Amino acid sequence: MANKKSRVKTSASQITRAYAIVLVLVTLLMSVSIITVVGSFLVVSTKNNGTELMQSLKKSIINDKIDWDYWRETSAFNTHNTFVQITVSSEGKVRDRFYSKNTKDFLADNYRSWPIVKDIQYRNGQGLYYHIVDHDHFSEKKHEHRIQKYEIWLSLNRVVRLFLTIIGIIVAVCIVIFLIGLRSISKLAQKLNTPLQELTDATSQLVNSGELTHHEKLPVADNPKEVHDLTREFNHLLKIINDTALKDRQFVSDASHELRTPLAVIRGHVNLIRRRGTDYPELIPESLRFIDEESLRMQHLLESLLQLSRMDNAELGTQTFDLGAVARDVCAAYQSGISQSLVLAATEPVMLTANQDSIQQIMVSLLSNAHKYSPRQSTITVKVTQTAQQVAFEVADQGNGVKDEEKQLIFNRFFRSDKSRSQKIEGTGLGLAIVTRLTELNHGQIKVLDNYPQGSRFIVTFERQPHSENL
Repeated sequence: MANKKSRVKTSASQITRAYAIVLVLVTLLMSVSIITVVGSFLVVSTKNNGTELMQSLKKSIINDKIDWDYWRETSAFNTHNTFVQITVSSEGKVRDRFYSKNTKDFLADNYRSWPIVKDIQYRNGQGLYYHIVDHDHFSEKKHEHRIQKYEIWLSLNRVVRLFLTIIGIIVAVCIVIFLIGLRSISKLAQKLNTPLQELTDATSQLVNSGELTHHEKLPVADNPKEVHDLTREFNHLLKIINDTALKDRQFVSDASHELRTPLAVIRGHVNLIRRRGTDYPELIPESLRFIDEESLRMQHLLESLLQLSRMDNAELGTQTFDLGAVARDVCAAYQSGISQSLVLAATEPVMLTANQDSIQQIMVSLLSNAHKYSPRQSTITVKVTQTAQQVAFEVADQGNGVKDEEKQLIFNRFFRSDKSRSQKIEGTGLGLAIVTRLTELNHGQIKVLDNYPQGSRFIVTFERQPHSENL
């Protein structure tokens, strides 16, 4: 574990290391390229110089004699370190030899050459020389053939010094560039890594803090953009988690509150029966009725909670059906159980691709909500409509309506307005939460608007699918 931990490196060190490797490779490639080009140029230049010296040497031979002064004067290059030997032979025998100044001493030294570059010779104390050979053939008399062999040793010491100087300069420049670049990229990497380190420290402080308020945020750096965007996404995720935690906390609190009331009633009547049931047996039926009602209320509450819990990760199967026909069936079945009048407005087939059972449950829940919060002799209107992009249905009542500040809260779990609580309207406060979740599972949206002149309108909309066009 310790070894694995020691291998973990910061992004700054990894960037610096990667840059160093790339810089070394680029520097080596550039150096080799420059050295190759310069070396090739010097080799070609040396060969051209040798060719010009050879031509100048041949022009300096007059009447089979070499005019060394003329050759030196007409040569375009300094011949101080250039040595020449001319060998005249005929019939395979050497007839004569001519030497430039100091050539005999030069040739007295041993030399070394290499198979790949045979024209390059190294002589102790003399250095490197480029050996150039050429021949001329002459026919002077019958059956007599004369050959003149020209040999020039052109000093490469100046070229080698120049080449080594260039290599030294290139190496020095590369080292300086490498050190400067390495230091610069190291600082840049640290600068880029600082926001990440600050983000890590802030996250660590957040994790290790004693208590969370569920409103924490991470500091957002301006640069670099990637860290800026990453932190914003972290904060967005943190907000979702905090909101979920707050909702869960509120849910537990509300659930405890909702369960506490029926439990208190049940325990109260149980204690009443214990204390006074023997002396007053007429209290027992009434207490049992209260106990039954409150236990039934608890059962409904637990069933609703279980349904919500199951829907958190539910996936619904879909089919295409006529939403207007479903609305007619639901209204016909529900009308007999309420005192309000149901009016349905759905004249043409409105095809929807969704889960039909859950859509029916949404309609029933909205009708039940309208029934509970509407006057007994009022009218509840159900409309089914469609546009080119959407399919919708709404349930409108003539009750007291929903306050503007409560229009978003009523879809939360256990939310019930103070007025509804004071009126003792039956319910668990989970009906609209279940409706909202079912709507989301069918990829729809629900909202509440005011119904003029009085009441509320709950509108559920679904995006129209290509295969749900009217048939």
